[in-house]
Amino acid sequence: MNNKIQQNFKRKTFPADALRIASLGGFNDVTQNLFVYEFIPQGKEDQSQILIVDCGVGFPESDFLGVDLIIPDTRYLEERKDRILGILITHGHEDHVGALSYVLPKIGKNIPIFAPRLAAALAESRLTEAGQHVKFNIVEEQKTINIGPFKIEPIHVTHSIRDTFHYLIATPMGNFYHGSDYKFDLKPLNEPPPNLRRIAELSTKGVNCLLSDCLGADHEEYSVSESSLAEMIDNHIKSSKGRVFVTTISSNIDRWSQAITASKKYGRKIVPLGYSVQRIIKLAQELSYIDLKKSDIIDHRRASNFSDNKLTFLVAGFAAQANSALSKIVMGKHQVKVKSGDKVIFTAPDYIPGTTSGIYKLIDILSKMGAEVIHSGSTKDTIHVSGHGSQIEQALLINLTNPKCLLPIGGNYRHVKKYEIMAQKMGYKPNQILIPEPDQAVTFWADGKVDFNTRVPQRQVLVDGLGVGDVGHIVLRDRRTLSQNGIVIITMLVDTETADLVSEPYVTTRGFVFEKEAKSVLIEIKKTAQKKFQESRSKPINLDFVRQTVQGAIEDQVYKKTKRQPMVLPLIIRV
Repeated sequence: MNNKIQQNFKRKTFPADALRIASLGGFNDVTQNLFVYEFIPQGKEDQSQILIVDCGVGFPESDFLGVDLIIPDTRYLEERKDRILGILITHGHEDHVGALSYVLPKIGKNIPIFAPRLAAALAESRLTEAGQHVKFNIVEEQKTINIGPFKIEPIHVTHSIRDTFHYLIATPMGNFYHGSDYKFDLKPLNEPPPNLRRIAELSTKGVNCLLSDCLGADHEEYSVSESSLAEMIDNHIKSSKGRVFVTTISSNIDRWSQAITASKKYGRKIVPLGYSVQRIIKLAQELSYIDLKKSDIIDHRRASNFSDNKLTFLVAGFAAQANSALSKIVMGKHQVKVKSGDKVIFTAPDYIPGTTSGIYKLIDILSKMGAEVIHSGSTKDTIHVSGHGSQIEQALLINLTNPKCLLPIGGNYRHVKKYEIMAQKMGYKPNQILIPEPDQAVTFWADGKVDFNTRVPQRQVLVDGLGVGDVGHIVLRDRRTLSQNGIVIITMLVDTETADLVSEPYVTTRGFVFEKEAKSVLIEIKKTAQKKFQESRSKPINLDFVRQTVQGAIEDQVYKKTKRQPMVLPLIIRV
């Protein structure tokens, strides 16, 4: 925490209006975007009014074994759900809308939701799959949104997905500019450029605080335009003599559109592979965002009827998701196989945190299969364009809004620090740059004072299959132990009447040692288990105490002998 904040901004000693901003996904984090704007009249916490901005998922790192998604901790909202007035969505990426189906049942399904056109279509599709039917209010520029004490002005900006908005949020405590993921692409594909004039016009009303995307703060040069990729993708498809596979983030309609346009130009049929791609292509057609006729598309089961140079596959699974079409192809579990002469194009605006190693494994395997793999590190003409603005664009937003203070969001701590250094060079003092700890809320008081005194619950809510929140860090620790060191199971049959062992303990292992080569170790484990059982048993027998004694002794013995720490699981069965 920035200590100068508490030193220079001291909380009022008498009740006054306040606006509290909290990040339930945690400040200094890229994903799980869920921001809470809470107006508190005269310090009366029980009468607060809440506006939510975004409701997104996070993506697990590789050591989160078996975990599919991470969602924000909503306990703070659940305790105040009768005060939630609305949900505002900035754009359609999963880390901004993907948690709605998990969060709405906890906080109320009838809360009004305001979202851009594409974001609403994507979120509605997901909610329908989850058996939830929600009506969205479509956000449009020049149409003011009034939600309780919040007056919201939408501003069109550009990102790596269409229909992205910033919001100027007017509150009784002044104006707050919510500048989520953006870049200032002056030559975007298929949409207007960012409305810089409107940003400047609205900001003349004064901006108390700018919440700005800072993910691109470690880049100083101006970000590359999305339109620059069109020619590169066209050239790669034109020069290919075989089949072309294109993979990107499923919601990136413009990348799919570029691949489709080039493929049609050279007489290729389009073959969508994977549910998420098929879903987004269908949505894009319904919204008239992609020029694709029914005759342009074929099912992958008909692909063998066409020459290789007449096929382009649009493949889900850019981020190496385990059950995606691309992963299945690589593992040989799909009807479509990659072969020598194929070209695979990886093109995405940004890697999802935690997926880089998986992506490069895919690239390695595809290369071994004989494919020519085009990715961000394989060519001087980069096939990668970020959706996040660099320092130049961040500085431009600061100048356009001219805020009293800055709150960097949407980046990791290293991005936050880079943003802070840049802002100081622009003349902002340390106490004007707010850097809360992940679980701290920022409270703005009526006289201009700011504090970080309120903390909100912060825990990672893990989604594993159909389970939400039932996998915690203890379970993850056990999974890591099993994956790295294996398991030793000692089965002991105990006579119910005498409390004696019916037979010698039976030892089995999985992923620990090859049993034939470590027979002596297993014999010693068996002897130790039998000895500790005899020493710790009593009448009536305390099975929990015996189990703990045997487990502790075996763990110590195994580590001394092998320097490994497998999971030791004594099973005591009454017979």
